[in-house]
Amino acid sequence: MKTTTAIFDMDGLLINSEPLWYQAAQECLMKFGMTIGEEQYVESTGLRTKEFLQHWFDVFEIDQAHIPSAEKEITDLVIAKVMDGGAMMEGVDETMELVKQSSLKVGLASSSPLALIKAVLDKTNMQQYFSAICSAEFLPYGKPNPQVFINCAIELGSHPAACICFEDSFNGMIAAKAARMKCIVVPHPDQYHEERWNIADLRLNSLRSLTAKDFTALLV
Repeated sequence: MKTTTAIFDMDGLLINSEPLWYQAAQECLMKFGMTIGEEQYVESTGLRTKEFLQHWFDVFEIDQAHIPSAEKEITDLVIAKVMDGGAMMEGVDETMELVKQSSLKVGLASSSPLALIKAVLDKTNMQQYFSAICSAEFLPYGKPNPQVFINCAIELGSHPAACICFEDSFNGMIAAKAARMKCIVVPHPDQYHEERWNIADLRLNSLRSLTAKDFTALLV
């Protein structure tokens, strides 16, 4: 099926927010006597904050009744950090220009809450690019469940198999493939050479590495 639609993840792909998420998570978790390493954190990228907390509260045997307040605290911290110093990832403008030249419909599908999505779009002035914006915030399941990508395709009037997804996390890549979408993945540099990324249709070390030739070849 010919590709008609591009769907983008947000955190770690369009904006360099993953370090900010890690900082916010550390600040919050330390109040419960918890500390996780950056490598441990990277393995959980793509999950919603609630699921991230459920996992680590379980590991450290913390009462999960604290999850709602911890989730709000982390989200509020990340929004503040994004507004203070969030920066777009390399190659975003060039990639958006490639997509525009290809006359694709464009959407954004993120695990992040809508409040953070709005903050990022306000900060970067990227609202202009997206005809549909979907969050997994209130869905029964987040990534690697594909529903947020499927919802975005539906909102754009596209068949999932006619979509190509841009992702940076393993959970996001699995969600895209489960939705039967093509996937371009930009892994964390420390994970770039891992074989698990082989199921992606294209692996990049940066969006800046995406060429018109490679992108066009994926659209047929």
